[in-house]
Amino acid sequence: MDPSFDAELRDDFLVEAGELVERLGEQLVDLEASPQDAELLNAVFRAFHTVKGGAGFLNVEPMVQLCHHAEDLLNEARNGSLLIDAARMDALLEALDLLQSMMAALAANDAMAMPPPALLVRLTPPKKGAPPAPAPVAAPPPAAAPAGGAIDDSEFEALLDSLYGSAAPGTVEPAPVAVAAPTSNTIDDDEFEALLDQLHGSGTPAPVVAPAPAGGAIDDDEFEALLDNLHGKGGTPGQAAASAPTAAPSPPPALAPAPSPAASARAAAAPAEATVRVDTARLDTLVNQAGELLLLRNRLLTLAARNGDSSLSSTVDELNRVADDLQNAVLGMRMQPVGRLFQRFPRIVRDLARQLGKDVDLVTEGEGTDLDRSLVEALADPMVHLIRNALDHGLEGPEDRERAGKSRRGTVRLAASQRGERIVITVSDDGRGMNPEVLRRKAVEKGVIDEAQAARLTENECYELIFRAGFSTAATVSDISGRGVGMDVVKTRITELGGTLRVQSRLGHGSTLELTVPLTLAILRVLMVRVGDRLLALPLSNVDEVFELRPGQDSLLDGRMVAAHRGRALVLGDLAGWAGVADGAARHVVVLHIGHLRLGCLVHEVLGREDVMVKPLGHLFAGTTGVAGATVTGDGRLALVLDLAGLADDSGELLPALRMTA
Repeated sequence: MDPSFDAELRDDFLVEAGELVERLGEQLVDLEASPQDAELLNAVFRAFHTVKGGAGFLNVEPMVQLCHHAEDLLNEARNGSLLIDAARMDALLEALDLLQSMMAALAANDAMAMPPPALLVRLTPPKKGAPPAPAPVAAPPPAAAPAGGAIDDSEFEALLDSLYGSAAPGTVEPAPVAVAAPTSNTIDDDEFEALLDQLHGSGTPAPVVAPAPAGGAIDDDEFEALLDNLHGKGGTPGQAAASAPTAAPSPPPALAPAPSPAASARAAAAPAEATVRVDTARLDTLVNQAGELLLLRNRLLTLAARNGDSSLSSTVDELNRVADDLQNAVLGMRMQPVGRLFQRFPRIVRDLARQLGKDVDLVTEGEGTDLDRSLVEALADPMVHLIRNALDHGLEGPEDRERAGKSRRGTVRLAASQRGERIVITVSDDGRGMNPEVLRRKAVEKGVIDEAQAARLTENECYELIFRAGFSTAATVSDISGRGVGMDVVKTRITELGGTLRVQSRLGHGSTLELTVPLTLAILRVLMVRVGDRLLALPLSNVDEVFELRPGQDSLLDGRMVAAHRGRALVLGDLAGWAGVADGAARHVVVLHIGHLRLGCLVHEVLGREDVMVKPLGHLFAGTTGVAGATVTGDGRLALVLDLAGLADDSGELLPALRMTA
């Protein structure tokens, strides 16, 4: 790498190229299904071409060579010389993987090896034999030819034939001519005029100072192809860019008249760039400050309610409105479309389907749904596992589907939507579905539950068994996935994000896993409760309902205290014992869902809902079980924010301090 390498330019390149590369995986899979889609071909070609240009400017030769060979293959497909079949797509996807590894090495400023020759050979399009042709017909020479690498008219016509096909029937076609690369990066007026004549008809040439007609423009692809053929496609863009300042200056081609003052004024009044890149650290600082403002707002609301001054209350109400608008605006800056998450899955589905010998269609919906950027990354691994399970265990093989009267091609559907302040993502398949009786029997065989507990499970509770650690119905262990092998980790991870994961299934028709997460992690909506003299904040996303415990409603079942609620036994948890405070008469029950566990927590008082900013407790309290952090309430008191996932162990059982046995 060039020792004068600029870190800022590198970072800009990695951001812009990273966005292109992120989309390439999905685009390449779509291209394999529609190899003659010209728009898709052009999009993929432009992505490799753009990355090659940036890498060349930075003198990253391995990346340039890789993109150049991929670009050559795609260009042949654009010209109709070949189709992108499965073998060529494998090579392009392998090139994409290598390109991503190169970008990671570039970001870490690590050494980078040249692409493997075997891969470059697979990316090289087949050579075309040069058909014999009569000698080219000479044309009048241009008025002024630049020295040191100029091409004459016959060479230029041969170039155009190679770009846009042979001449009309009855005309003489020139033979291919090797074009020497000029020392300058520019083409002169005569070359450019000849190009326009050949592309759009000669007609009567207009004066060079006249503006080009609206219908006579050439598009970007034609001009890019012209430059590639004039100056060589294999050279490093950085070398041309670096040599440009040292070349002897030449007058630019006068293709249009000088703009009038009015036109200059209109250009000056043109809208500026609509977007600006902001470092995520600065954005996080802004979100933190908005959270601090939120805490102050809560305190002012409490003080205004106690004061009783109408003018103060009116002012605080206005501040509350402005603070809400600011909070929504700041949180909106953190949002990204969930399509950023979905676009990595077509490649995974393609590769797994080929490995498993299954025909699978991936359908996505709701890609425009916005999600907190931190959740986009946090959900990537859990979603991959759910999709792998759907392909491996959800969908049948083609022959089994045919025998069941289904299409040989299975379907996996990803959908995203917003419900209030929650984002709902579903992973569905039209496969074999799950048998609740098999799940119940396997759970007893593996010792997850006993026969008495299994008999009391509802159908939906049987489906929840797949999230128990070590539970699986698979006869053999698969290196791809396994319902129960790792599904407990998926559920735990979703719970840590304040989310839920539920299963719906119909035997013979397929399964749906519904994942819900908060819209954002920056501001947390909680239910404030009092236990003894302590304030606790329970994440509202895990709260199902609140009710008051009546005398005689609680009883002992299987050695645990439960409450009869809505026709079912609800396990009760002792938050007062966990918090180390005197119990007293705690008769309010907050019903929570923690992973697959449904729990009723006894509290002394339910205070209401608040939006809070969670603050860490510091290194002295790091790792405290069940505590996510702390926040300041509206009256200035400190409240502990509970990490509900930490209130249960790996097997889904309550921590001993929460268990009520009498």
